[in-house]
Amino acid sequence: MDSCLKGDRVSWCTLDMSLRSQLEEVLPDLLPSNPREAIKGTELIRLVRMRLGEEYSDASLRYHFSFMAAEPDSGIAKVERGQGYYRKTQSRSPGMPSRGLLPLFLGEDGQQDSVALRARALALVVRQYDTTGRGVFVFSPGESGPSWNKPELAVVDWPEGEWDSSSLIFDRSALERRRMVGAPMIEIQSVCVAYMPEFGDCRKEFFRTLSSSSWSQSGELVIVGEMPDDSEVAELRRLSSEFGIGVLCIEVSEDRLVEMPGADEIFRADDTHCETLLAGLEPVRIAAGRSKPRGAEMGEIVSGEFGALFDWLAACLERGRVEEYEFRVSSY
Repeated sequence: MDSCLKGDRVSWCTLDMSLRSQLEEVLPDLLPSNPREAIKGTELIRLVRMRLGEEYSDASLRYHFSFMAAEPDSGIAKVERGQGYYRKTQSRSPGMPSRGLLPLFLGEDGQQDSVALRARALALVVRQYDTTGRGVFVFSPGESGPSWNKPELAVVDWPEGEWDSSSLIFDRSALERRRMVGAPMIEIQSVCVAYMPEFGDCRKEFFRTLSSSSWSQSGELVIVGEMPDDSEVAELRRLSSEFGIGVLCIEVSEDRLVEMPGADEIFRADDTHCETLLAGLEPVRIAAGRSKPRGAEMGEIVSGEFGALFDWLAACLERGRVEEYEFRVSSY
């Protein structure tokens, strides 16, 4: 696995580039171009092993398949609402960014001011979470505005472990104890981000968070901008008490966001630079959330970006560690 700088752990494509490069070479020869002839994951793993050998685990291969299938300019696609992979035939559109960061984090040339500021706000929220040692998965932005079906972020509380430099090595015995008592290996929090909500919008954002968090163990709404007024705070606390969604506010003015570096620089910043960026932006807890007393409602959320999310987590669990460059990832 190739090495990465500490401040460069932003993109899934930096994960094990040797495997990624090999898959880019072998998959076009293995995959059919017709979606009706798509190859299921288990069979594709068997075919890949015939070419690459037994060096890589099933979870690592599935992990890469899912991320590559979610990537716009990749050569692999996954059947929608079904199982199986096939070869993409369309070429990358002119001007489309290469693999790696979400379009939101690729720079701000030509972006409207409001879009650029929203991207910076989202990048700040990502760094608020990952600098505490948690993992962050960034979902792609909705084409028609914030989604009610998926959050902006999935935030992961890793199992117990010890830090080796900037990598987290899981305690195997603690994992086994969790497994024996039926406790979840990993806790996942669904996080929605509301940027500068106008008066009255906080309630709508709360219910968007509730709607998009049914698949996770808990949900949280992060408000970036001014602190809601007293009446809105009281309403958010009442709703939180009833539905269990947590609420945070990161107080930051639009002027300060304008003065900040671009979203891509915030997202890539090393820990020292990030500490400076986050100075004075400590989140204010408006309402504490609570974990669900029952399992998350996964439903049919097993493909696309959610599939990539779960394959990422499965690969980390199988390896027994989180490398320094994969604490924050995205599928684009």
